[in-house]
Amino acid sequence: MITISVIKADVGSCPGHAVVHPDLIKTANLKVNRTFLEFVKMLSYRSVPVSNPGAIVMAPFLEQLGIVEAIYTYGPETYRTTEMTNDIIVNVLRIIAGFQTINSYMHNSDRSVAIGAGILNKPGKSVFYRGLDDFRFEHLQKLRNDLGIRAKELNIIEGKQIAIDYHCDPSDSRYPHDRRQSKAPNQSGDLVYAHRPQLLWDSMTNSIINIAYCEGRSRAPTALYHFLEENLFKIIDPSAIAEIYADSEYTGEKQLVYLHVRSGASITMCLKQNKKIKKWKEETIHSGDWQPYGPLYRLASRDYVLPETGKRFRFVVKQNIETNEIRCFGSTNSDLTAKIILDRYHIRWPVETGIKDLIENYFLNNPTGSSPEKVETHYYCVMIARLLVDYFRSVLCEPQWKTAQGWESVLSTIRTTIFSNQNCELSLNETGDFQLTYLDGDPLGIKANLKRMLEKRRLAGLNKVSWWGERGIVINIEDRFELGNGPQNTKSLWHSK
Repeated sequence: MITISVIKADVGSCPGHAVVHPDLIKTANLKVNRTFLEFVKMLSYRSVPVSNPGAIVMAPFLEQLGIVEAIYTYGPETYRTTEMTNDIIVNVLRIIAGFQTINSYMHNSDRSVAIGAGILNKPGKSVFYRGLDDFRFEHLQKLRNDLGIRAKELNIIEGKQIAIDYHCDPSDSRYPHDRRQSKAPNQSGDLVYAHRPQLLWDSMTNSIINIAYCEGRSRAPTALYHFLEENLFKIIDPSAIAEIYADSEYTGEKQLVYLHVRSGASITMCLKQNKKIKKWKEETIHSGDWQPYGPLYRLASRDYVLPETGKRFRFVVKQNIETNEIRCFGSTNSDLTAKIILDRYHIRWPVETGIKDLIENYFLNNPTGSSPEKVETHYYCVMIARLLVDYFRSVLCEPQWKTAQGWESVLSTIRTTIFSNQNCELSLNETGDFQLTYLDGDPLGIKANLKRMLEKRRLAGLNKVSWWGERGIVINIEDRFELGNGPQNTKSLWHSK
């Protein structure tokens, strides 16, 4: 991993504040985009309208993830230029702003994403696509791991309770063989040509740890071993992991033993009913030791010994009383009752909702191309965007973005309130920082909280963006369009600043 010193700063009660010292940026003599500097000069005497300010607000937080340093160090040779900004930053901010595809971004006249990325003009679509062609799996492996380590340093992830899952994204490529794609089962069980990312999820912080492109046919134990060795244990020390939760995709005694021995963690799995599991199921059912589990289910359990380790494995059968449908579960933590095992298996659910969130709000199923390496480049951008939003939420600590049950609001809610389709102006203030003015007031008070938070980060030295020339961002709030309830207020419309 690139060596960048990180120091913690106390700017409130929220976790995850760090300062990245851009030593590499200075030693490599990286420059701000020339046309962007001309744009900044123009802002000194006039303001410009922007409608997707989230791409600008998020730039200082993206700076903390060390993307410029990582890509310069681990990216393709073509990215080791003297210019700081790059296509990955543009792509991440495009996702944050809510543009599903490169095409939808190119057809929008707002320049917020370009400004946030430290450029003036949007790159042409063909240039943008070609710019992502140079990334290879060996680059992306190092980049993703560097990002995961950075997320752990910023307390975005903990790595104590981890869930593993696959996602099947059917491909619409007309030439799947030419794109080296393979088949995988979709939600209906049909074999289709698909992109099949494998994900690691932090169940406690509800954030992504890593995501990697996986061949559809790569479902053998060796695929799991390679995935975890390269994408989990290089980010999180195995001894720090308390529990691992896996779906039926990973059913198999070899996988179970590997997970338990390699990490020392408790392993809880939903078990696919192969020949051995069916035998255990019948033996457990015939034992007749049933106990109720809610109004619709009953449970039975039995302990077995794993031959390779001599460890006890608690096998649980869950049966629907009305339909007789049966599902099988198991845990290496045999001290737990069957009920507690199923209750704690719910900790795996965030990965299910997390995948849905990545699809709906981060456009996981809209890769910028169909070749495997280009698809994984898109996954890398999605991973950055999700960690970026989680970091931002943890710092802002906005109470209105959290439900009574403790669930955090999804990105679509944040876009609606302060990120996208907003009426804003951008200018320079007297200190040379960007000043973003929201023109429609602040009925919810969220923008005022954002203003205070960015001011605290400015005082702590955290509100600077290298590809902006070390400028930061400050928030101003006005309500230029409030007419009031009578004609006496109409005058204020024309005299308000």
